[in-house]
Amino acid sequence: MCHKIKLEHKLDKSIIMSEIGVAELGEILQQDAEWMAQHYDELLEKYSGQAIAIHEGEVVAVGEHEVETYCALRRKANLVGPLVLTIPHPDELMPFLI
Repeated sequence: MCHKIKLEHKLDKSIIMSEIGVAELGEILQQDAEWMAQHYDELLEKYSGQAIAIHEGEVVAVGEHEVETYCALRRKANLVGPLVLTIPHPDELMPFLI
């Protein structure tokens, strides 16, 4: 099941790509990756098998189409994009839990 996406989500407060350096971009992605790691069990339970986009410590899009649309809007506005990943289904994790 795909969730509706808030396309205008934080676009007015976002960092423009041309105004950011590589180090700052790395910090932004690291913060989102750390948030994802801290909330992984919750994400696994809620979004198993789905693509998600994480931006500024929250899930901003769920589902392949919604994530693609959200990222395209951010690119078009020249904004820093979200962290995008697919949450694996628990069955896919079994080989790693041995």
